[in-house]
Amino acid sequence: MSNLKKHIVFLTPGFPLNTEDTTTIPALQIYLKSLQEVITNTKLSIIIFQYPFTNINYMWNGIAVFPLNGKNNRLKKYWIWHKAKQTLEQLHKKHPITTVHSFWIGECSKIGEHFSLKHNIKHLVTVMGQDAIKKNRYTKQLQNTNTKIITLSTNHKKALLKNTGLHSEIIPWFIDQDVPMQAQQKTVDILAVGALNKVKNYDDFIRVITEVKKTISHLNVVIIGEGNQRKHIEKQLKIWRLEKTVTLLGATERSRVFNYMASAKVLLHTSKYESFGMVFSEALYVKTNIVSYNVGCAKSSKNWKIGLNCKELANACIHFLKNNTTPDATTSLVNKNDVLKSYISLYNA
Repeated sequence: MSNLKKHIVFLTPGFPLNTEDTTTIPALQIYLKSLQEVITNTKLSIIIFQYPFTNINYMWNGIAVFPLNGKNNRLKKYWIWHKAKQTLEQLHKKHPITTVHSFWIGECSKIGEHFSLKHNIKHLVTVMGQDAIKKNRYTKQLQNTNTKIITLSTNHKKALLKNTGLHSEIIPWFIDQDVPMQAQQKTVDILAVGALNKVKNYDDFIRVITEVKKTISHLNVVIIGEGNQRKHIEKQLKIWRLEKTVTLLGATERSRVFNYMASAKVLLHTSKYESFGMVFSEALYVKTNIVSYNVGCAKSSKNWKIGLNCKELANACIHFLKNNTTPDATTSLVNKNDVLKSYISLYNA
């Protein structure tokens, strides 16, 4: 029997296959790596339901990982649930589990709740995204339980309560501030970073750029991301004659994303919804102004303008570009130690 007193098992639909993969759920990666470095006398294990597409166990930054290889195949769903329960029981037998921490309200929280009730152990669920606003049958299982539910921002907490009736505690994400950032010349006027999908609302982004060009004719605009709305966005750029103004970079590795972020004067984020918005923290870290709707962790300041419509967003962009302002501090960033202390307190409760 190990001398470690506690054992936390994390349940997640996806996770990186190795340390070179920095794009798969980066917030979770940063959190677990930081937790592993500070938590003592505790064993950490990760069970992955869907991705990566392998069933071979491996180590990630010193943490044992058990992938179930679901491949997002609905026909395999119940088999994956059976394998998850089986893996939990095996881990519990080898080293008693003291906490199950599930990510997203979904199949992971379902299995985590079932196991925690069976063995009378703590269960935490971190709500990660649209699971707070979509019709979600998995929320019923968490009603009237002792499960601790975590949301990522005030907006996120309100959305979850409104749509599901579930109460939650706010614990935000943090970014890896240990990554050295070299100063960049501000050569990109307006930048967007995010998947090319309907939620990210690039129709409004294009409308804003069109409005800004009425005042500032020469613009260098870059969009980083890939998704099922790419062809639609390309069509809209042609309609509004923005092909020479807006560059679509597609999927880009995180190191290049940070470089583009640091070289941007304005991060324009027209998403209709965010649970948190890591892109906001990343922009603050590299001292880039932000223009957005009131989503996720949005917080109005001299370097962050929040608008109600495209016209207000356009005016905010024009303000930053004309005044050539650059944030001189990163005081709005989430403190890593505060987040770790909050979660550790819940694990030890």
